[in-house]
Amino acid sequence: MTGPLRVAHATDIHWTDDVPLGRLWGKRILGTANQILRGRKHHFPEDVQQSLMEKVLDLKPDLFVITGDLTAQALPSEFEKAQRFLAPVLESVPTFIIPGNHDLYTRGARDSDRIGSYFGPQMGRVGAIQRTELDGLVVLGLDPNRPTFIHASGEIPDEQLSALADALESSDLDGKFVLLALHYPVLDRHGEVYDDAHHGLLNARALIDLLGAARTKPHLVIHGHEHHGFRAELTLGEHRLPCIDCGSSGYKHMPDKQRAAAFNLYEISGQRFEVERYLHDGARFVAEAPTAFASGR
Repeated sequence: MTGPLRVAHATDIHWTDDVPLGRLWGKRILGTANQILRGRKHHFPEDVQQSLMEKVLDLKPDLFVITGDLTAQALPSEFEKAQRFLAPVLESVPTFIIPGNHDLYTRGARDSDRIGSYFGPQMGRVGAIQRTELDGLVVLGLDPNRPTFIHASGEIPDEQLSALADALESSDLDGKFVLLALHYPVLDRHGEVYDDAHHGLLNARALIDLLGAARTKPHLVIHGHEHHGFRAELTLGEHRLPCIDCGSSGYKHMPDKQRAAAFNLYEISGQRFEVERYLHDGARFVAEAPTAFASGR
Protein backbone atom coordinates (compact mmCIF):
# COMPACT_ATOMS: atom_id res chain seq x y z
CA MET A 1 0.00 0.00 0.00
CA THR A 2 1.71 3.21 -1.20
CA GLY A 3 -0.57 5.67 0.61
CA PRO A 4 -3.80 5.86 2.60
CA LEU A 5 -6.78 4.20 0.97
CA ARG A 6 -10.18 5.76 1.44
CA VAL A 7 -13.14 3.35 1.62
CA ALA A 8 -16.70 4.65 1.79
CA HIS A 9 -19.22 2.38 3.52
CA ALA A 10 -23.00 2.66 3.10
CA THR A 11 -25.74 0.24 4.05
CA ASP A 12 -29.53 -0.20 4.25
CA ILE A 13 -30.32 2.43 1.63
CA HIS A 14 -33.67 0.75 0.87
CA TRP A 15 -34.75 2.02 -2.51
CA THR A 16 -38.50 1.43 -2.36
CA ASP A 17 -41.32 1.02 -4.87
CA ASP A 18 -45.00 0.07 -4.74
CA VAL A 19 -45.70 -3.65 -4.96
CA PRO A 20 -47.73 -4.57 -8.08
CA LEU A 21 -50.89 -6.51 -7.31
CA GLY A 22 -49.48 -9.55 -9.11
CA ARG A 23 -46.61 -9.69 -6.62
CA LEU A 24 -48.64 -8.83 -3.52
CA TRP A 25 -48.73 -12.21 -1.84
CA GLY A 26 -46.89 -14.14 0.88
CA LYS A 27 -44.30 -12.14 2.75
CA ARG A 28 -44.89 -9.03 0.65
CA ILE A 29 -48.34 -8.65 2.21
CA LEU A 30 -46.67 -8.28 5.60
CA GLY A 31 -43.94 -6.06 4.19
CA THR A 32 -46.40 -3.74 2.48
CA ALA A 33 -48.54 -3.52 5.62
CA ASN A 34 -45.41 -2.60 7.57
CA GLN A 35 -44.57 0.13 5.07
CA ILE A 36 -48.06 1.63 5.18
CA LEU A 37 -49.14 1.19 8.80
CA ARG A 38 -45.77 2.09 10.34
CA GLY A 39 -44.93 4.73 7.75
CA ARG A 40 -41.77 2.91 6.69
CA LYS A 41 -42.52 3.68 3.04
CA HIS A 42 -41.71 7.34 3.73
CA HIS A 43 -38.66 6.69 5.90
CA PHE A 44 -36.30 6.29 2.94
CA PRO A 45 -36.81 9.33 0.68
CA GLU A 46 -35.19 9.61 -2.70
CA ASP A 47 -33.74 13.05 -2.01
CA VAL A 48 -31.60 11.56 0.78
CA GLN A 49 -30.57 8.67 -1.46
CA GLN A 50 -29.61 11.11 -4.21
CA SER A 51 -27.68 13.20 -1.69
CA LEU A 52 -25.75 10.06 -0.69
CA MET A 53 -24.71 9.45 -4.29
CA GLU A 54 -23.63 13.08 -4.68
CA LYS A 55 -21.53 13.00 -1.51
CA VAL A 56 -19.80 9.77 -2.47
CA LEU A 57 -18.96 11.27 -5.86
CA ASP A 58 -17.69 14.42 -4.16
CA LEU A 59 -15.42 12.46 -1.79
CA LYS A 60 -13.96 10.32 -4.60
CA PRO A 61 -13.10 7.30 -2.40
CA ASP A 62 -10.82 4.57 -3.69
CA LEU A 63 -13.57 2.03 -3.02
CA PHE A 64 -17.29 2.17 -2.19
CA VAL A 65 -18.73 -0.76 -0.22
CA ILE A 66 -22.47 -1.31 0.29
CA THR A 67 -23.29 -3.91 2.95
CA GLY A 68 -26.74 -4.84 1.72
CA ASP A 69 -30.39 -3.85 1.74
CA LEU A 70 -30.32 -1.81 -1.41
CA THR A 71 -34.05 -2.57 -1.69
CA ALA A 72 -37.12 -2.88 0.52
CA GLN A 73 -38.78 -5.99 -0.92
CA ALA A 74 -36.41 -7.17 -3.68
CA LEU A 75 -38.76 -6.01 -6.44
CA PRO A 76 -37.31 -5.74 -9.96
CA SER A 77 -38.46 -2.10 -10.00
CA GLU A 78 -36.54 -1.45 -6.77
CA PHE A 79 -33.36 -2.94 -8.18
CA GLU A 80 -33.88 -0.88 -11.34
CA LYS A 81 -34.20 2.24 -9.20
CA ALA A 82 -31.06 1.33 -7.25
CA GLN A 83 -29.21 0.75 -10.50
CA ARG A 84 -30.34 4.11 -11.87
CA PHE A 85 -29.34 6.07 -8.77
CA LEU A 86 -26.01 4.25 -8.47
CA ALA A 87 -25.07 4.55 -12.16
CA PRO A 88 -22.93 7.72 -11.84
CA VAL A 89 -21.05 6.22 -8.89
CA LEU A 90 -20.50 2.87 -10.59
CA GLU A 91 -19.06 4.68 -13.61
CA SER A 92 -16.36 6.44 -11.59
CA VAL A 93 -15.81 4.67 -8.25
CA PRO A 94 -14.83 0.98 -7.80
CA THR A 95 -17.80 -0.49 -5.95
CA PHE A 96 -18.31 -3.71 -3.97
CA ILE A 97 -21.86 -4.80 -3.13
CA ILE A 98 -23.01 -7.60 -0.85
CA PRO A 99 -26.68 -8.51 -0.39
CA GLY A 100 -28.88 -7.84 2.61
CA ASN A 101 -31.88 -9.81 3.80
CA HIS A 102 -34.25 -7.40 2.02
CA ASP A 103 -32.44 -8.09 -1.26
CA LEU A 104 -33.37 -11.78 -0.89
CA TYR A 105 -36.81 -10.98 0.46
CA THR A 106 -38.60 -13.82 -1.34
CA ARG A 107 -37.66 -17.22 -2.70
CA GLY A 108 -38.15 -15.89 -6.20
CA ALA A 109 -35.61 -13.14 -5.61
CA ARG A 110 -33.15 -15.67 -4.21
CA ASP A 111 -33.68 -18.43 -6.77
CA SER A 112 -33.42 -16.06 -9.73
CA ASP A 113 -30.36 -14.32 -8.23
CA ARG A 114 -32.13 -11.04 -8.84
CA ILE A 115 -29.47 -8.91 -7.20
CA GLY A 116 -26.79 -10.61 -9.27
CA SER A 117 -28.64 -9.84 -12.49
CA TYR A 118 -28.38 -6.13 -11.69
CA PHE A 119 -25.10 -5.89 -9.78
CA GLY A 120 -23.14 -9.03 -10.65
CA PRO A 121 -20.04 -7.09 -11.79
CA GLN A 122 -19.89 -5.31 -8.42
CA MET A 123 -20.31 -8.45 -6.29
CA GLY A 124 -16.92 -10.05 -6.91
CA ARG A 125 -18.10 -13.61 -6.51
CA VAL A 126 -15.18 -16.03 -6.17
CA GLY A 127 -16.50 -19.48 -5.42
CA ALA A 128 -18.69 -19.44 -2.33
CA ILE A 129 -17.70 -15.98 -1.07
CA GLN A 130 -17.19 -12.51 -2.51
CA ARG A 131 -13.85 -10.77 -2.83
CA THR A 132 -12.24 -7.63 -4.17
CA GLU A 133 -8.68 -6.32 -3.88
CA LEU A 134 -7.16 -2.88 -4.20
CA ASP A 135 -3.57 -1.83 -3.50
CA GLY A 136 -2.90 -3.74 -0.28
CA LEU A 137 -6.56 -4.03 0.72
CA VAL A 138 -8.55 -7.27 0.53
CA VAL A 139 -12.30 -7.19 1.11
CA LEU A 140 -14.03 -10.52 1.76
CA GLY A 141 -17.82 -10.69 1.60
CA LEU A 142 -20.32 -13.14 3.10
CA ASP A 143 -24.00 -13.69 2.26
CA PRO A 144 -25.94 -15.09 5.26
CA ASN A 145 -29.26 -13.88 3.85
CA ARG A 146 -32.25 -16.11 3.21
CA PRO A 147 -35.95 -15.56 2.61
CA THR A 148 -38.06 -16.18 5.68
CA PHE A 149 -41.76 -15.61 6.23
CA ILE A 150 -41.79 -13.60 9.45
CA HIS A 151 -38.35 -13.48 11.06
CA ALA A 152 -35.37 -11.59 9.66
CA SER A 153 -32.59 -13.88 10.85
CA GLY A 154 -29.65 -14.99 8.73
CA GLU A 155 -27.27 -17.94 8.68
CA ILE A 156 -23.92 -18.27 6.92
CA PRO A 157 -23.92 -21.45 4.79
CA ASP A 158 -21.30 -24.04 5.63
CA GLU A 159 -19.65 -23.69 2.22
CA GLN A 160 -19.11 -19.98 2.87
CA LEU A 161 -17.59 -20.61 6.27
CA SER A 162 -15.26 -23.17 4.71
CA ALA A 163 -14.30 -20.81 1.89
CA LEU A 164 -13.66 -17.99 4.35
CA ALA A 165 -11.48 -20.24 6.49
CA ASP A 166 -9.44 -21.20 3.42
CA ALA A 167 -9.05 -17.56 2.39
CA LEU A 168 -7.83 -16.54 5.84
CA GLU A 169 -5.26 -19.35 5.83
CA SER A 170 -3.70 -18.19 2.56
CA SER A 171 -0.32 -16.49 2.62
CA ASP A 172 -1.48 -14.06 -0.06
CA LEU A 173 -3.09 -12.01 2.73
CA ASP A 174 0.26 -11.44 4.42
CA GLY A 175 0.91 -7.73 4.93
CA LYS A 176 -2.50 -6.69 3.62
CA PHE A 177 -5.39 -4.99 5.35
CA VAL A 178 -8.25 -7.49 5.49
CA LEU A 179 -11.79 -6.15 5.68
CA LEU A 180 -14.70 -8.55 6.24
CA ALA A 181 -18.09 -7.36 5.00
CA LEU A 182 -21.48 -8.92 5.72
CA HIS A 183 -24.97 -7.56 6.25
CA TYR A 184 -25.61 -8.93 9.75
CA PRO A 185 -23.77 -7.74 12.85
CA VAL A 186 -21.53 -10.21 14.66
CA LEU A 187 -21.96 -8.29 17.93
CA ASP A 188 -24.69 -5.94 19.05
CA ARG A 189 -24.11 -2.41 20.36
CA HIS A 190 -23.51 -3.82 23.85
CA GLY A 191 -20.82 -6.24 22.67
CA GLU A 192 -23.05 -9.30 22.97
CA VAL A 193 -23.18 -11.96 20.24
CA TYR A 194 -25.87 -10.98 17.74
CA ASP A 195 -27.55 -14.35 17.28
CA ASP A 196 -31.15 -13.62 18.25
CA ALA A 197 -33.50 -16.09 16.54
CA HIS A 198 -35.80 -13.36 15.24
CA HIS A 199 -33.37 -10.84 13.77
CA GLY A 200 -29.83 -12.06 14.32
CA LEU A 201 -27.08 -14.09 12.70
CA LEU A 202 -27.91 -17.59 13.91
CA ASN A 203 -24.39 -19.00 13.58
CA ALA A 204 -22.52 -15.89 14.67
CA ARG A 205 -20.64 -17.97 17.24
CA ALA A 206 -19.38 -20.31 14.50
CA LEU A 207 -18.04 -17.28 12.62
CA ILE A 208 -16.37 -15.97 15.79
CA ASP A 209 -14.72 -19.34 16.39
CA LEU A 210 -13.51 -19.42 12.78
CA LEU A 211 -12.02 -15.93 13.05
CA GLY A 212 -10.36 -16.77 16.35
CA ALA A 213 -8.62 -19.80 14.82
CA ALA A 214 -7.64 -18.14 11.54
CA ARG A 215 -4.02 -17.62 10.55
CA THR A 216 -4.88 -14.12 9.34
CA LYS A 217 -7.55 -12.26 11.24
CA PRO A 218 -9.48 -9.40 9.66
CA HIS A 219 -8.54 -5.91 10.73
CA LEU A 220 -12.10 -4.63 10.48
CA VAL A 221 -15.64 -5.98 10.10
CA ILE A 222 -18.26 -3.73 8.51
CA HIS A 223 -21.98 -4.47 8.36
CA GLY A 224 -25.49 -3.02 8.47
CA HIS A 225 -28.93 -4.46 9.33
CA GLU A 226 -29.36 -2.29 12.43
CA HIS A 227 -30.37 1.16 11.22
CA HIS A 228 -28.73 2.96 14.14
CA GLY A 229 -24.96 2.98 13.69
CA PHE A 230 -22.65 1.61 16.36
CA ARG A 231 -19.18 0.27 16.97
CA ALA A 232 -18.36 -2.89 18.94
CA GLU A 233 -15.15 -4.83 19.44
CA LEU A 234 -14.67 -8.57 19.17
CA THR A 235 -11.92 -10.07 21.33
CA LEU A 236 -10.02 -12.89 19.63
CA GLY A 237 -7.25 -13.76 22.06
CA GLU A 238 -4.84 -10.83 21.86
CA HIS A 239 -6.47 -9.55 18.67
CA ARG A 240 -9.09 -6.82 18.97
CA LEU A 241 -11.41 -6.75 15.98
CA PRO A 242 -13.54 -3.60 15.50
CA CYS A 243 -17.04 -4.25 14.12
CA ILE A 244 -18.75 -1.18 12.69
CA ASP A 245 -22.26 -0.43 11.46
CA CYS A 246 -22.43 3.05 9.91
CA GLY A 247 -26.23 3.13 10.28
CA SER A 248 -28.85 3.29 7.55
CA SER A 249 -27.57 5.42 4.67
CA GLY A 250 -30.99 6.21 3.24
CA TYR A 251 -32.97 7.20 6.32
CA LYS A 252 -35.14 10.31 6.55
CA HIS A 253 -33.81 13.15 8.71
CA MET A 254 -35.91 13.06 11.88
CA PRO A 255 -34.00 14.86 14.65
CA ASP A 256 -36.87 14.49 17.12
CA LYS A 257 -36.35 10.73 16.93
CA GLN A 258 -32.56 10.97 16.62
CA ARG A 259 -32.78 9.54 13.11
CA ALA A 260 -30.56 10.53 10.22
CA ALA A 261 -28.97 8.80 7.26
CA ALA A 262 -25.28 8.04 7.72
CA PHE A 263 -22.26 6.56 6.03
CA ASN A 264 -18.63 6.09 6.97
CA LEU A 265 -15.33 6.87 5.33
CA TYR A 266 -12.40 4.70 6.45
CA GLU A 267 -8.87 5.89 5.81
CA ILE A 268 -6.60 2.85 5.81
CA SER A 269 -2.84 3.08 6.26
CA GLY A 270 -0.94 -0.18 6.59
CA GLN A 271 -2.66 -2.20 9.31
CA ARG A 272 -4.44 0.79 10.86
CA PHE A 273 -7.51 2.84 10.02
CA GLU A 274 -9.37 5.98 11.01
CA VAL A 275 -13.10 6.62 10.64
CA GLU A 276 -14.98 9.71 9.58
CA ARG A 277 -18.77 9.50 9.76
CA TYR A 278 -21.15 11.60 7.70
CA LEU A 279 -24.74 12.39 8.74
CA HIS A 280 -27.56 13.87 6.69
CA ASP A 281 -28.70 17.16 8.24
CA GLY A 282 -31.92 17.45 6.25
CA ALA A 283 -30.22 18.98 3.24
CA ARG A 284 -26.89 17.28 2.72
CA PHE A 285 -24.34 14.94 4.30
CA VAL A 286 -21.90 16.62 6.67
CA ALA A 287 -19.04 15.27 8.76
CA GLU A 288 -20.11 14.23 12.26
CA ALA A 289 -18.36 15.71 15.26
CA PRO A 290 -15.73 13.31 16.64
CA THR A 291 -17.26 10.26 18.28
CA ALA A 292 -16.22 6.69 19.04
CA PHE A 293 -16.40 6.11 15.29
CA ALA A 294 -13.54 8.53 14.78
CA SER A 295 -11.12 6.96 17.25
CA GLY A 296 -9.67 4.51 14.75
CA ARG A 297 -7.35 1.86 16.04
